[in-house]
Formats: sequence, C-alpha cells, structure tokens
Amino acid sequence: MQDTVGVGGSWSEFVDYVVASMKSKDVKLVLEENSKSDGDAYAKLVAQKSKGMPLISFSLAKLENSAASEVMANLSLELFKSYKNMQNLFIKEQECSDRLAKALSAEQGKNESMQGQLELFSRKQKLQKINSSDNISASIVSSNTFNGLQNSPDKLAAQGAGSTKATKHVVPAYRRVKARGALLQDNEDKDD
Repeated sequence: MQDTVGVGGSWSEFVDYVVASMKSKDVKLVLEENSKSDGDAYAKLVAQKSKGMPLISFSLAKLENSAASEVMANLSLELFKSYKNMQNLFIKEQECSDRLAKALSAEQGKNESMQGQLELFSRKQKLQKINSSDNISASIVSSNTFNGLQNSPDKLAAQGAGSTKATKHVVPAYRRVKARGALLQDNEDKDD
C-alpha cells in the first residue's frame, strides 16, 4: 500500500500520513455502480492530507445481517462519544469564558478607580505647584523690597563711582541696526 500511495520513508511515517489524511477535511466516501457485474454498487473511502499530496484509498466491503448491525452499533456509539466529548469541551470553554469576562470587568473597575485616583492626585500636585509658585513670587517681592532699602540710589552711586572698570558689551554685527538713507545736517542752525 505504501508503494501504491507513493509515500516514501519509514513505515511509521506512512502510518502517521494515513492517520493525518483520515483526520483531514478531505475525506470522501465514493459510491459507484459496477458496470461489469449485475449492477452491484461498491464503495471506497478516499482521503488526502492536503491538496497536492497523495490520495489514500480504501475499498469497502458490503456487510450483511449481524455484522452490519454490529458495525452500525459501533459507529453510532463512537459518534455519540465524540458528540459528548465535544459538548463537554464546549461547556468547559464557556465556563472559562465566563470567568475571564468576570475577571476582565473586575480589572476594568480597578482601572477606572485607579484612573480617578490618579487624576485627583495630579490635580492636587498642580494646586500645590501653583501655591508654591505664588509663595516663591511673594518671597521674591518681599526680598526685593528688603534689598531695595539696602540698595538705595545713593549707595549704588557711591559703589559705581568707586569702580574704575567699565563693562562694555559689544553687539554682534548681524544684530546691529543699519543706518539707511542720507543724514541731513542743517548748517544754518549752528551759526545762530
């Protein structure tokens, strides 16, 4: 069978391929009428792991009486077990989904609460900054008035007279004001 299918490799790899083919979506039951005999129908089971892969084909024999009943019973029992298994898995998934939804809503509630606390805290900090900047500006004003008494114009003039070094700041050329136009001088006014 391995040679007719065309799957190389070890026997275990071939069996794995057959099992994967039977579990795939491309499993078909083909019923055909035999034209050579009295019109008896025959069936075969065709499976393919995926498109482009080799086909697996099993010829099915016709069962009668008790053998057919036994196969039908086994098939029905296995289908029922598979259905129950899928139903149990669905119920477990539903319960898990419900638990996750509850946990999500609880986390969202915590998040909203923490967001509110964060906004309240940031508002308090802004108010404290505003109050502290008001206090700083008030202290600067009071220190300026205090320094104003100590640095009277007479004292500053006396200190300025004692200093011989004059600081001269030079403005860069690109920032200097350029004189444009002609400068007119009136000579008559100077003579008077």
